[in-house]
Amino acid sequence: MDNFDWIDMTVKMNEVRLFSRTLVHRYTPALERTNQEYDLLSQLIKNEEGMTPIKLSKAMCLNKTILSRLIDSLSKNGYVTKKPDIHDKRSYSVCITEAGRKELQKIYELYLSPIYKLRKKLGDEEFFKLISSIEKANKIMNEE
Repeated sequence: MDNFDWIDMTVKMNEVRLFSRTLVHRYTPALERTNQEYDLLSQLIKNEEGMTPIKLSKAMCLNKTILSRLIDSLSKNGYVTKKPDIHDKRSYSVCITEAGRKELQKIYELYLSPIYKLRKKLGDEEFFKLISSIEKANKIMNEE
């Protein structure tokens, strides 16, 4: 590892943590579901055919136990269904229901308001540079 000033790097790491916490937790009290549940629904709305728990686990960076609880909670509330794999009886895909779509539609402005605010305050050019840098950082951090 390069010899970076560890105190300065700690400050930078804390800035990243603060940014993430601020973005995720800012409007949580007004939401009916947890942030992780909304994240799971958001993953599914992008994937019409559904996603296996393994794909969801990787996409959300969650372990199987936590993901299983999220799926069960959303399933009990009618927001997702489990669709058995016709080729492998042990496997299934998680699919968003119409109720899940309506729930996301109902809260998307509130849930996404921090990112909308950031885009408005930074302007498009700076905002998309930031997003591009975050995407690159995520890719680097998720390399194995």
